[in-house]
Amino acid sequence: MSESGRVAVIVVHGIADQRPGQTVREVARLLCHGGEGAPRYVHGEMREILVPVAKLEPGDAGPSGAPQAKPGDAQPKHDGTRRRPGAPSGFFEAQQIAPLLAGAQFADTPPHARDEPQSQDLGLAMNDYLLGRLQFAQGDALYESTRISLRRRADERAVDLYELYWADLSRLGTGGIKALSSLYQLFFHLGTLSADIVDQVALGAGGRLGWRFLQRMHAWLAWLMKAPMALLQLCMLMMVVFGTAALVAPEMQGQLLAALFGAGSIVLAALGVLGWLRAKSVAAGWAQLIFFGAAAVASLASAIFSLNTERWLHYIYFGASALVTALAGSYLIERYAGVTQGVRWLGHVLVVVTILGLCVDGTILLEQVTTQFEWMLTAALNVGEYLIAAALLVWAVFVVVQIVALLLGLWLGRNVDAHAKAALQTARLGLVGSSGLFAVLSLVLWSVISFIAAHGLNDLLYEPMLLGTGYRSGAIFLEARVQSLGAFFTPLVLAFTVLAAAALLVLLPSLIEELKPTTNLDAKGLRHGAPDWSRRLGLWLGGGIRWLDGAVKYLLPPGAILGSLLYLAFVIQQITWAAGMPAAVETLSGWLEMLKGETLVDAGKWLAGGALTIVALGSRFTQTFGRLRVAIDGVLDIDNYFADPPNRQPPRARIFSRYASLLRYLRDGGYERIVIVSHSQGTVISADLLHYLHVQGRLHDFVGGIPVSLVTVGSPLRDLYAERFPLLYRWMGSNAAGFGAAGPSAADLGASEWVNACRSGDYVGRFIWTPKDGGERFRIAVVGEDGKVVAQRAGDRTEFCLGAGGHTHYFSNDAVALAVEIDRLIAGEGVKGE
Repeated sequence: MSESGRVAVIVVHGIADQRPGQTVREVARLLCHGGEGAPRYVHGEMREILVPVAKLEPGDAGPSGAPQAKPGDAQPKHDGTRRRPGAPSGFFEAQQIAPLLAGAQFADTPPHARDEPQSQDLGLAMNDYLLGRLQFAQGDALYESTRISLRRRADERAVDLYELYWADLSRLGTGGIKALSSLYQLFFHLGTLSADIVDQVALGAGGRLGWRFLQRMHAWLAWLMKAPMALLQLCMLMMVVFGTAALVAPEMQGQLLAALFGAGSIVLAALGVLGWLRAKSVAAGWAQLIFFGAAAVASLASAIFSLNTERWLHYIYFGASALVTALAGSYLIERYAGVTQGVRWLGHVLVVVTILGLCVDGTILLEQVTTQFEWMLTAALNVGEYLIAAALLVWAVFVVVQIVALLLGLWLGRNVDAHAKAALQTARLGLVGSSGLFAVLSLVLWSVISFIAAHGLNDLLYEPMLLGTGYRSGAIFLEARVQSLGAFFTPLVLAFTVLAAAALLVLLPSLIEELKPTTNLDAKGLRHGAPDWSRRLGLWLGGGIRWLDGAVKYLLPPGAILGSLLYLAFVIQQITWAAGMPAAVETLSGWLEMLKGETLVDAGKWLAGGALTIVALGSRFTQTFGRLRVAIDGVLDIDNYFADPPNRQPPRARIFSRYASLLRYLRDGGYERIVIVSHSQGTVISADLLHYLHVQGRLHDFVGGIPVSLVTVGSPLRDLYAERFPLLYRWMGSNAAGFGAAGPSAADLGASEWVNACRSGDYVGRFIWTPKDGGERFRIAVVGEDGKVVAQRAGDRTEFCLGAGGHTHYFSNDAVALAVEIDRLIAGEGVKGE
């Protein structure tokens, strides 16, 4: 056998919660699986290889024909992120200044023509922008891939399977903590994603005033969510930390302070030495050494003093607890600012104001308290009241802006095309979904804290300053606050419960398939009842998703507006308690009081136990019920794929650079053909990269003259990306005219052939070219007597259904048709041009 007969297979995994080598092993096992006969592939060998990675540079021309900025060119004055509150996205700013970089090329172009959406491919522009933003990190310069070498029995052809692993460049983590933290990432990021989508719609609006105003409102909403609303919650958690310190027994406080100050002196001394060694000048080095050395001595003296004093111990303990709380808060602010722009200055200001308020209130309380326990907890609760009041006011501002944004978006959306309408609907869904998740999960968090803190606050007599009167203990105060907020949020929780129940009802058969997948084929062929179950599952899921889409489309805006108005009424009720309520407000207050109860508190108790159980299970959770995280992981994949983080490490740009370098590596490896087998989000990454390189005429630079075939399974390209982000995926075209006329073709990606397979119960992605009303779309593909798969084919496209199943288990033993199709592409049978 000659070396020219070798074939390379690139395996690209799906959701980012994957282990290295997992998917490539599954594909290798599928290819080797022989059914009743001997295995089709033999002599397997697995090894690790090292692929040098170079940054993939953006193309020479942007989507509008505007040259991209070169490294030596004058750079625009924007940093690519929403650094200022209310500012548009860096991508929007880059698209706005593209004509300036083009210079004289645009001098004769009418202004209105420059803004025509038809003259732009925003998907290509997005790739160029994110690649231009990337600061290539040293750790990304070498990629360790898994290669499995097989031999095709039929013709002795050598086949090497390479894994394109990208989870480490997007997000990585398993276990219960990851599952819980993923939920909180959603409500911080979805608001920003919504603002980015509005910016994309506004690019085609010609800079009209209404669209600019809508952009600003969505940008402000995103900032209000991730800055003041999130930071105020952080400050309230700081009060929990400070209050926890009050629970330390008085006889242990001196020893704790001594240990704390002693450790601080060691850290300060180390900082002084490091500053002296790394200083740029001798004077600066000695200045740092003297400063930190003096601080270390003072800290050590404080440690000794804490062990030998009783008179001042309670003052020192209060101050030290406040200092530690401030340092912890500042540290978290810095970590948060590393991944979120526009929060650092406000975060540090809020931390300083909170600690100053704590100290001032503690000074005032000195004459009213008798124990350290009462002193610290009362101060923490008093400051916490002010933080809660501030959070209520910020929420009020948020919901007012949200009402205006929703109404204005509906008004402006009347005169835009279908793509822009769909994009605006996605923006509304992200906006309302993020704020709703934030509200519900925040209340759950505080109901959990209230339940846990109740044991330590039962003996504390507390009289509220702002929110309510006449409480007998701190525990009753906290519980009443959760119940009071629950008066407003009960309808929201009810709405989410109804929506979640409806979604669960639609997805339940598919979720069962994830845990216990159906075997559609066995050694005897189609199993009895499998074709009928595949069709019924597909029709149930398709009809249910269309019903949910319609319900969200028509009920989401009025529901969000009604909920916002209800919240404003709740804030008015809280404000007017102290001053006496007008008759109308008193009537409204009576209605809201009817909603109060212990529902959220009880829910918090159950969720607290559930959360601890999930964390305790760890990897066991991931291996079993953790499979049901696919929906959450899918949303996070989308968020990360479009993300433009302030550290200039866009996941998409890093993944593209690794992918392109692997293609170059295979080009130089002497392979005859390249077959890409991708799943889920991996199909989006593969199709996007191939399309991007092909349109810009650069694909040949990475693969030479080697033909490339693409296999996609469980692809969300049509049902999710083209449906929800149509402005970025215009190149996908439409499948409304039927399979034969549907786009895109394999040639649009620079590929010789494109095969797509799905399962009827896949709730992430199914068909690309088959229309939704196709009568035979859920027919299970089988291998005919001629050894070929019975599937829909048109030109360079092939599509078929593997039968019942969810979004995972695509490479299980019953995927015989998929194995045969991959084998056909490896053999080069029927490949265009041969």
